[in-house]
Amino acid sequence: MVRLNDGDDDESPADSDSILESQLNRRNYLKLGAMAASTALSAGVASAASGPEERFGIQWDRVVNAVDDLGMDPNGNEPIDNQLDSAYESGTLIEFPPGEYLATETQYWNDDVSRFGMVGTGSSHKDVQFVFPSGNNGEKYRFLEITSGDHHVLKNFSIQQTDDATTTADIWMINDDGGLIEDVEWLGRTPTDNDARRQLLAYDCSSVDGVNVARRVYMREGAELPGYPDGVAGIRVQGGSVGEIRLVDCHIEQRGSSSFRATHTRGVLRVEGGLFKNNDNTNMRISAGDHPEKTSWIKGATVIMDSDNLNEHAHDGDSLDSPEGLRIDSTGNGYAGVLIEDCDFIFKSCPTSRGVVSSPTWGGHGGFTLRNCRIQNDTSVQTIHADSVDTDTADKPWGVNLENVSITGSARSQPSGAAVCIDNDRNGSTVQNSCIHFPNGDVDGVLVNDATNCEILDSNINVTGQATVFSGADVDTSNITSSDSCPLPSADSSTGGDSSSTDSTTDSTTDSTTDSTTEPLPNEIRLVGTGTTTQYEFTVTDSLQASDGTIEEWDDIASGTATGWITTEGVEDAYTFSGDVDSFSFLEGESEIYVNGEQVTESTVTDATTDSSTDSSTDGSTDSTTDSTTDSTDSQNELRLVGTGVETQYEVAVSGTLEASGDTVEQWDDVSESSATGWVTTDGVEDTYAFTGTITSLSFLEGEAEVYVNGTRVDPAVFSLPNTLVVEGDGAETTYEFMVSGDILNDPLVGATESDDSLTNGKAKGSVTDGIDAFRFSGDIKKMNLVGDAALTFEDNDG
Repeated sequence: MVRLNDGDDDESPADSDSILESQLNRRNYLKLGAMAASTALSAGVASAASGPEERFGIQWDRVVNAVDDLGMDPNGNEPIDNQLDSAYESGTLIEFPPGEYLATETQYWNDDVSRFGMVGTGSSHKDVQFVFPSGNNGEKYRFLEITSGDHHVLKNFSIQQTDDATTTADIWMINDDGGLIEDVEWLGRTPTDNDARRQLLAYDCSSVDGVNVARRVYMREGAELPGYPDGVAGIRVQGGSVGEIRLVDCHIEQRGSSSFRATHTRGVLRVEGGLFKNNDNTNMRISAGDHPEKTSWIKGATVIMDSDNLNEHAHDGDSLDSPEGLRIDSTGNGYAGVLIEDCDFIFKSCPTSRGVVSSPTWGGHGGFTLRNCRIQNDTSVQTIHADSVDTDTADKPWGVNLENVSITGSARSQPSGAAVCIDNDRNGSTVQNSCIHFPNGDVDGVLVNDATNCEILDSNINVTGQATVFSGADVDTSNITSSDSCPLPSADSSTGGDSSSTDSTTDSTTDSTTDSTTEPLPNEIRLVGTGTTTQYEFTVTDSLQASDGTIEEWDDIASGTATGWITTEGVEDAYTFSGDVDSFSFLEGESEIYVNGEQVTESTVTDATTDSSTDSSTDGSTDSTTDSTTDSTDSQNELRLVGTGVETQYEVAVSGTLEASGDTVEQWDDVSESSATGWVTTDGVEDTYAFTGTITSLSFLEGEAEVYVNGTRVDPAVFSLPNTLVVEGDGAETTYEFMVSGDILNDPLVGATESDDSLTNGKAKGSVTDGIDAFRFSGDIKKMNLVGDAALTFEDNDG
């Protein structure tokens, strides 16, 4: 049996070059075995399997039920190994009903099979779990080893490692093209590499033109943290991979080593979105690859390092050793040109580390680009370090390009002395349209050592030390400023606005500035330090100005929003404002909050001025407010997702338009014209949206939160129900009663029911007079009774 060497650091180019040839030899050797397996499947389950069906864009010859057709035990008592192996054949999709399935032997599949799938049928990927003998009988157990073929689908199930320190199971899958691993989670605690292989998922593409995808792969329930090199990584793309591997919206957290690694690959790795948090060694480790037409990239991902606050799955004594944010590393292969774009890096606490972003000399990588990225570094680790180039190994270009990169934080020092360190022979490096703001300690901006043809252009460098430091370097600088703050890692709706938004901002800023020079505004908010380093951000509905002498140069006020820092006990930042506090959040730490002399909390501050502002506005503005807002708000609705202390990812879509309210969403949330994907965790903290139309879907990809629509708490399951039924009164009382074959819930967005209406076990009973009662349901209407003249509207959307 020939296999990759699991991506060890000593994997050589010769090892990588021989992999595919070895695999082809093994395919020929096993051809007779593949024929025998095909015969067994045809004889055993063909009569019970369904005919050709299309699923996931693939035409399947047969769809079989793991329990009913293949005789697998869904209770986890009897091994499924033989039935699973016998069913492995081209064109076969195995559906696994909810349950536990015991696997005890590795499935070695190298038969050039095309179109094979293992898919759970549960409503959650946790409904179907593959389980294994405790401790794997002393072996480093591999569940599946698929080393040839194409269009293999692994979907909607979990791998249960349990919470001990020895049980685990990894997967290695190589496909020529069309591979899909989707909605798969490794549950339980991952051991060290004494009991496990070097990664949980090894994923490769054996065709230059091929693309294999891993979407929503989750590894987040903790791992043994022995320090490098004994920890187990999440996902590894190995040297034999020559095509494209794509990771989409994955969440990998608290691994013993890199969340993902693609340093040896001769193909590319492309990462879209995802959260990578508190992983030891590196949170992201990537090279440009050596594909003839493509290069690797990471876009829209979030890295969070907060080693002092590991998640709830950590064990006593767990601690990270030397975690980095992003390592650019080709492990001596000399690749160049990887792109990192639209990513957020947040370092709140961290032990010894090479840096938030680093490219070490021994990694042998050439140049790379960071574009439209935001970095917040509140630790003492280096922010960006492009180490000296190994000019004998690395491909050109060697330069580092920072384009529209924002670097902020409370770091008081940097190992290199500067936030950005560009070392020897990084010729042609550029820093352009970027911003660096380190207001504390003694920190320089950009250090360039022994490199030529470099440029620093059109950038703001506001630091306590020198903006630029050059040693033996040839650097051109132009239009460098040092007075502004920089964008934090957050979704800022004002970024990239059109000219109309610029005009309105200019007008309102001018007005408020003029007012502030004459007299205070009617309301006051004070933030009083408690001795904890604290960053706050809040927005008001009207004008906002600082009280004289209370805020520092690193605090920022713009267009009704203030962002600032406060630490020393008893010292305060004070502002006056008109209108109400629209949103408030502590980005780090906490302080005391006072509004108009009364102490309030983070969750109640937005209510502190509601009564007074209402009274003051009633006398002089009722008519004009009504006239100008009635038309635009008739169809305006509010959705709030409130954290419960559980890390939660949600996804919502509406039939009209959707936009974030104030500054309630964070840097890892993504909002488009009619949909949003985001995260909410802290108990009581909320993400709020304004929308028109109806909510067409709302789901939790993980965790759970409270959901409020127009102030009313609702069951989020209502938005997954496809059919609608609306009872609209005509002024006289109408009673109704109906029963459905599936689930039924009230739809408060269309018409909330009253307390005397009832919903139980698929039955709805109530009355309307001049209002609307609305419902969503699944299945069919089995019984209906309507007494009165109310209008009944029914929409069947699931056939």
